[in-house]
Amino acid sequence: MALESERSILAAYRSYVEGLMSRDETVSMIAQLLAQANGRARSLADMAMATQMMVQLGEVVPVSDVDYPNELPRLQKAANTVLAVAEASEVSEAIIARLARSEPLEAAASAAQDSMVRSGITKGWVRDKSPGACELCTWWWREGRVWPAEHPFQHHKGCTCSPKPVLKEGIKETWKTARAKGIR
Repeated sequence: MALESERSILAAYRSYVEGLMSRDETVSMIAQLLAQANGRARSLADMAMATQMMVQLGEVVPVSDVDYPNELPRLQKAANTVLAVAEASEVSEAIIARLARSEPLEAAASAAQDSMVRSGITKGWVRDKSPGACELCTWWWREGRVWPAEHPFQHHKGCTCSPKPVLKEGIKETWKTARAKGIR
C-alpha cells in the first residue's frame, strides 16, 4: 500500500514538474491521494487486528471501524511543505516518495493500536517486527516484551512493523500507562 501511494503521488509530482498542473493543484492532489491511502491503511489495520483477535479467541470479533477526523488540512500543509523542500533539493523525488510511503504506514500503526484499545478484548501487544527490521525497531521489540494495550506503539518514518494483539490477562503496566490510569 505504501508503494502504491508512492507511485500515485510521484505521478502527480511529475505532472507538476512537467508543467501540467499548478502548484496549488499539485498540493491538493497530493493531500487527497494521501488521505485516500491513509483511509485504506486504517481500514486494513482495523481488519488485521480483528482477524488476529479472532484467531486467538476462536470466535468472531467485529472490526472496530474507528472514525477519524478530517485530516485534509494537515495533509495539505504537509504537501505544501514537502513540495517546497523538494523544489530546493537535488533529490526531490526521494523527498516526495518518503512522505507518500510514511503517511499510510503511520496511519496503519495508529489505527491498529486504536482498534486494539477500543476492542476491550486486547490486554496488550507485542511488536511484530518486519523482516530486516532496523536496530531501533529491534530495541523497541525488547525480545518480544508484551506492552499494555494503552501503551503507545513506537514507530518511526518508514517503519513497517506493527503491533500484534495479546489477549491474556496480567500484563504489567508501564509507568506511562499506570500514570494515565491514575495508578501512579
